Amino acid sequence: MALRRHNKLITIYDLRFTILNLKSKIVNLKFLLLLTAYCSLFTVPSIEAETYNNIKARIEGDTTTFTIEVKDAEVKDVLRALAKQNNLNIIVGEDVTGKATFSFDKITLKDALDIITKAHGLNYVIQNNVLWIGKREEIAKIGEDIILEIIQLNYAKAGDVVTQLKGVLSERGSAVPDTRKNSLILRDVKKNLEDARVLIKSLDTRTLQVVIEARIIEAQSSFARDLGVQWGGGYLSSGQDYFGSTFGSSSTAPPSTLTPSGFIGSGGQFSAQPNYAVSIPASGTAGALGAIGFSFGKLLGDPLLLDLRISAGERSGQLKIVSQPKVTTLNNVEATIHSGLNFKVKTTTTTATTTTTTTSGTGLEDIKTGIDLSVTPQISADEFILLNITASKSDPDFSKSVDGIPGISEKKATTSVLVKDGETTVIGGLYKSSTSDNTNAIPFLSKIPILGWLFKSNSKVADSEELLVFITPRIVKYGDENSSKEVKP
Repeated sequence: MALRRHNKLITIYDLRFTILNLKSKIVNLKFLLLLTAYCSLFTVPSIEAETYNNIKARIEGDTTTFTIEVKDAEVKDVLRALAKQNNLNIIVGEDVTGKATFSFDKITLKDALDIITKAHGLNYVIQNNVLWIGKREEIAKIGEDIILEIIQLNYAKAGDVVTQLKGVLSERGSAVPDTRKNSLILRDVKKNLEDARVLIKSLDTRTLQVVIEARIIEAQSSFARDLGVQWGGGYLSSGQDYFGSTFGSSSTAPPSTLTPSGFIGSGGQFSAQPNYAVSIPASGTAGALGAIGFSFGKLLGDPLLLDLRISAGERSGQLKIVSQPKVTTLNNVEATIHSGLNFKVKTTTTTATTTTTTTSGTGLEDIKTGIDLSVTPQISADEFILLNITASKSDPDFSKSVDGIPGISEKKATTSVLVKDGETTVIGGLYKSSTSDNTNAIPFLSKIPILGWLFKSNSKVADSEELLVFITPRIVKYGDENSSKEVKP
């Protein structure tokens, strides 16, 4: 049998051969498809990195060696792509900037990182599957070994020092306070621990103390003048400060020439005295107090001479020592002094439990009167002491009682005074007036009716006393200070 195709005679034999040839090609095609699918299982993938700032980094290869080609890409983006290719977490410092253009063929991750970081002045370290990249000095700290150190504190509190160490220790470091032993447990690289020790040594120092001695006296009005107490504030042409005497109200200008009476340790006169730099209202007459009832001044001379004058005044009856408290406090820590009377008054309380039933009870309430001083010293480097003083004086006023509880008459003032170590400052201006009736009579004759007044006389005596508070601060001197000690773990 024969077929004619395009005027050609095709035999049955030729047709069979053509069919067999076609089947062979189909088999070969299937084989090629299977081979392609099989080989694809072992073919190295081609990964196109994520786009950072519209720039792509093309990476081909596995985690052993790979090929990378970058053009005008951000260094941070390239490093992130490398970390992702090698299944690493990455931390890039904020100061890592710049662009990169390069092409690496079959390179390892270590070699690629070495070249990139060296070209941009960076460094890197891989720890716990984290790639750290930053400036060389920062990465050097990360690569160092962590050291454990225990520091025993002598004076500072461990909890307070920990907050000051945050700016010294790195992110890898830590500071834990041991309140039981008052010590610090530090962990960080060697350089940071050295800086921490320097800071701790400056903080763990012995705090200076101040002895505050107060003398509270009731004196005759002339006693303060005899002592040479300088009230108000002014200055001399030589630069020496002083406190001028009280001249009455704050609007009264002092005279141009003042001869102080009995200044301790000083003499002569002040010439060309200017107006007050600080004018605190206080009156020189009893009962006519200024606006606050307090005056603040300074006393020249040795406090030992002050003690002698007070003792002499007490013997002569010019004054009476009410109290001489003495307290020691730390620098910048408030000290309080109270001198006065605390008494109790009976109080009654009524409580309604129902509409028809009430219960009553009695109790005692404390009433505190007298003089209260609050002094906070602040020591300067040149051994001057800034005293923040709050002074108050309270007295019970039974004429204004309510339900048996007396009213309280109180005067209070606050000031800041700068004095030298051992110098005395004075608080005055509080007066107490008393009036007494005296009768002088001749016995028997003064009792004769009608004519008895010829043999007796009546007089009223007014007495005035001023309350003075002398405050003398003294800095407690120490020997060599002990610094904090290092305890080896």
